[in-house]
This record gives sequence, structure tokens and C-alpha cells, in this order.
Amino acid sequence: MRIKRLELLTDDLIAQKEFYSSVLELPVHLEDDSLLVKAGKTDIVFTQASAHWTGAYHFAFNIPANQFPQAKAWLSKRIPLLKDTQGVDEFKSESWNSTSLYFKDSAGNILEFIARHGQKNATEIPFNSEQILQVSEIGLPSKDVISFANELCEKLGVSVYKQEPNETFTPIGDEDGLFILPVEN
Repeated sequence: MRIKRLELLTDDLIAQKEFYSSVLELPVHLEDDSLLVKAGKTDIVFTQASAHWTGAYHFAFNIPANQFPQAKAWLSKRIPLLKDTQGVDEFKSESWNSTSLYFKDSAGNILEFIARHGQKNATEIPFNSEQILQVSEIGLPSKDVISFANELCEKLGVSVYKQEPNETFTPIGDEDGLFILPVEN
């Protein structure tokens, strides 16, 4: 499954434009009430939210399987990386065969660079914004994760990814496109 277009709200289009063009060095195009960000194979469209909107998102960018150390060095010169309570800023998943790091954009969205080591997308080109391949994950919280996962799987013809469905966290899709379904707080 590929995420070709992702439409999100933001409270400040200008700040988002500055972040995505200057920090991540991605191509952007600002309209009156929306911002288009080209992230590899995915178009991210931020639309101006109402004055009282306070939401935030989590989404992930696939990067080449062999480029995690270079991506981390490139990004950490531009913005602080998020760390867990032990100060760790690099997260390996054996079951997903991946390595990730996290950071925030200007709106407080939690972004992720994820190197999925089983994908055949290695490159010897030094890491830069052109190695941001696509958006591969978007978080979609719900109060009933299992019912929501079953509904999406049935409607989209996809399946749960690398685990059994559970009531607090269920990913559906594949390495090119995952809906991350956490329980809503």
C-alpha cells in the first residue's frame, strides 16, 4: 500500500513552510490556505486549521535501508532528535527489521525517519532530502482499535502488519504504507 497523498491540518502554514523547506529541504508550494510538501513519492498537503484546533500527528518517512547513520547525522545538525527517558535517540525493531529516529516539526507533529532493512532501496548517494523516499506511516488513533483495524482491512484489502491485532496498538498495511492504529487517550 502506498500513501500517495496525505492531507493534514496545521495552525501555521508559514511556520510549516519554513520547516519543510529549510530544515528538511523538501520542495514546497504555498497557496492561500494550503501548503504542498513533496516528500519523495508522497504529497503532503497542510491546510490551515481553525483558530481553536490543537491536534498533532505522527507520520514516518522511509529512508534508504543503508542510510540510517547518514540520515541521523544530516538531521541532527538541523533539529534536535527526540529521546526516550534513558536519553536514547535511536530505536531498533527486530520484528520490523528497522531502525528509527524521531523529531518534531514546527507544529509539534512527531515525525520519524525509518530505515526498513529488508527493502531493496540502498544507495551510495550521500544522504540529503532526496533520500526521503515517501511517507510510509500515519497514526490514526481510535477508541476501539480492533474494530477500526478490522474495518480498514476489509475496506482496503490489507492486513495487520507483523503482529496480532490488539486493543492498544495495531499496524495495518505493509512497509510502503502503514496505518498505525493506537488507542485514543
